[in-house]
Amino acid sequence: IKEEFIANASHELKTPVASVRLAAESALRSLKLKDGMAKSFLEQILRDSDRMNELISDLLDLSSMETSDIEMEVIDLHDVISNEISYLSKQNKKRVGYKKTKAEIFANYDDISIAVKNLIKNALKYSPPEENIFIKTEESTSEIICSFQDYGSGISKADQEKIFERFYRVDKGRSRKLGGTGLGLAIVKHAIDRNNARIEIESKLSFGSTFSIIFSKVNVK
Repeated sequence: IKEEFIANASHELKTPVASVRLAAESALRSLKLKDGMAKSFLEQILRDSDRMNELISDLLDLSSMETSDIEMEVIDLHDVISNEISYLSKQNKKRVGYKKTKAEIFANYDDISIAVKNLIKNALKYSPPEENIFIKTEESTSEIICSFQDYGSGISKADQEKIFERFYRVDKGRSRKLGGTGLGLAIVKHAIDRNNARIEIESKLSFGSTFSIIFSKVNVK
């Protein structure tokens, strides 16, 4: 499994590296011709650099969870969500609907932060720019449910069984265009599993998706 993972990661990193190199070479040549062409190539370099940076960050998050021991404590889920929203751009903050609800869970703060960050990022990325996303926390007698709802293109039943696999993409062309690494949901699943919680998805093509993290209530003295 590790060999396959390394091979996939290497392949994913190789593609943007080749693109960055080609764009840099083209920019150097075009500087002698047209400044406009140089600008286009330099923008390509920035996009692919961002893509590599995102992939490396995801690999580091995944590696950290797989090699470190988990330390759990009582944390307020609202603090985690609010903190991750604060890191968003001003434009994206306006697209997030969230009603502050205090909900204490027994978990690892860093793991849950990583999961929340990726679910927010995915919801925003794969929704039309004019659509908002909604985060909601509910409490039952035995569980705490945190849901992330978007109004994107939705995910088919067949794809729903595979979306938590590493490097799996529902729409490879669209994911690459938007900068997806194919690791976000795999990281979410790993983080949630480590904290004795579970994640569920409800989705309908053309109507969007809702990802829900379900925590069991735990009495900690």
